[in-house]
Amino acid sequence: MKILELNGHKIAPNTVAAIGFFDGVHKAHQKLITTMIDIADAKKMKRAVITFDVHPKSVLFDLDYRYITPYQRKVEELKKFALDYLYIIRFDKEKAQLKPDAFIDYYLQGLETLVCGFDFKFGSRASGNVHTLMAAKQFKTIVVEEMRHQGYKIGSTHIRDLIMSGQVEPIEETLGRKYSIKGEVIHGQKKGREIGYPTANINPDGYLVPRQGVYISYTKVKNQWHPSLSTIGYNPTLNEYRGLSTESYILDFDEDIYGECIEMMFVKRLRNEMSFHSKQALIDQIKRDETAAIRFFESDEFFLHNCKSVL
Repeated sequence: MKILELNGHKIAPNTVAAIGFFDGVHKAHQKLITTMIDIADAKKMKRAVITFDVHPKSVLFDLDYRYITPYQRKVEELKKFALDYLYIIRFDKEKAQLKPDAFIDYYLQGLETLVCGFDFKFGSRASGNVHTLMAAKQFKTIVVEEMRHQGYKIGSTHIRDLIMSGQVEPIEETLGRKYSIKGEVIHGQKKGREIGYPTANINPDGYLVPRQGVYISYTKVKNQWHPSLSTIGYNPTLNEYRGLSTESYILDFDEDIYGECIEMMFVKRLRNEMSFHSKQALIDQIKRDETAAIRFFESDEFFLHNCKSVL
């Protein structure tokens, strides 16, 4: 798969492309991409995805936007499809001013067929839509209809709502995989080590982190999954620094992994973050959390097939 910026490059001839922001590369996105692949294969043409480097809201409203899949993670997920090209639109305020017709002329010339979702919008003030694309004479447009699950539209907005509310268990049904974040292990305050529960703190750069609380999780270190407990919060009992932390206590693990990039996969929310009157009360609760997690792992298929740890 060749990755090219469309700012300055033209789309290769005889190409069928799927277009969208693709945050999450969830099941509806996957349907969009596989539809494109089927059309491209039937026509014996190139397979391509056109996407954006940042969410338009981050540019238009100067937001510190958090993603289900930040740019590099999105590229990783898209590499799982047999694409010939991944075309990136570098989005900025100047590009945001393009009228829909100018957007088509600047970015989409050379396409044979464009595949998009029913609610795709583009151009200045999102004034372009599927009808604009279908009216364009430069290429054919195929529209993929809405997908729903349990009454909800399968989309990034619904998945974001689940993440922010801590409902990590049902995410797999629409995302197509358990929700996980990646980040470099950074130095924390080492308060967990003082009470016998050392944690790996990460910088979840760009990721949307789940609601504060304690989660049963799996943590991948050096391509190996380990059972873990992950916490999103402020560590009110131990932490004098009031910043939000994202950390995992990896069961049956004791290695120096500072500087490593690890992955935390959230499986089940155990409880809210709590403040305890003493360190011992905190230790007692962590022991209860660990016992609950071990009971879960003992019968979990993912643990049985992917983890080497002996609990």
